[in-house]
Amino acid sequence: MLWDFLPKALLAVACGGLIGVEREMKQNPAGFRTNILICLGSMLIMWLSIRVATGLIPGSTGDPGRIAAQVVTGIGFLGAGTILHSRGHITGLTSAAMIWVVSAIGMVIGAGVYVIAVSSTVLILGVQVGLGLLERRLFGRCLRRDCEVAFDDDRGRTRREIEKALRSQGQDPGAFSLRRAGEHLVLTLQYCEVHPHHKKVLGELWKIEGIREVRPL
Repeated sequence: MLWDFLPKALLAVACGGLIGVEREMKQNPAGFRTNILICLGSMLIMWLSIRVATGLIPGSTGDPGRIAAQVVTGIGFLGAGTILHSRGHITGLTSAAMIWVVSAIGMVIGAGVYVIAVSSTVLILGVQVGLGLLERRLFGRCLRRDCEVAFDDDRGRTRREIEKALRSQGQDPGAFSLRRAGEHLVLTLQYCEVHPHHKKVLGELWKIEGIREVRPL
C-alpha cells in the first residue's frame, strides 16, 4: 500500500509545486505551498476513495466517487475565499480557477492516470505563461494593483498636489481611501502595472514634496 501511495504523493507535490511557482512569481494569494497542499490533499482523498471502494481496506466496499466528490464542494469554498471585490474591481478569479484545476490534477493522480496529470500541468503552465503574454499584447488588459502613498500632513498642501497629479492621469481622487498612520497620512490607490503610461502616475507622485513613500502592495 505504501509503494502505491508514495509515487502518487510525490507526483502531486511536483505538479502542485510547478503551478505554485508560477502563482508565487505573480504574488498571488494561492502560491507555492498552497497549490502543493491542494494537489496533495485531493490526491489523498481520491486515493482513499478508491481504496475504500475496492475493498482493499478490510470490511469496506462502496462507490469510489462518494468521498472524492466532496473535494469539488470543498474546493469551492477555498476558491470563493480568493475572490475579492474592491472599489468596483474584482480580483482573484484566476487564482480561484487555478485552485479548482489543481485539485482536479490531484484527483487524476490519485486515480493513477499519471500521463493525464502531467499533460494537464504542462498545459496549465502554457496557458498561464504563454497566453498571459499574448493576452496583454492583443487586448491590452490593465492589471490593477493597490499602492499606498504615505505623505506629510502639512495642512493639506501635499494632498492637493496628489489630487492634482491623479486628475492629470484621469483618476478620481475621491475613489481612493485615506487613513492616518502615525505622523503621516496614507492614501491607498490603484494603478495599472502593465502599461507604461498608466504607471506614470507613480513617478509623478514621487516628484511631489512631502511624499515619504510610494509602496505597491
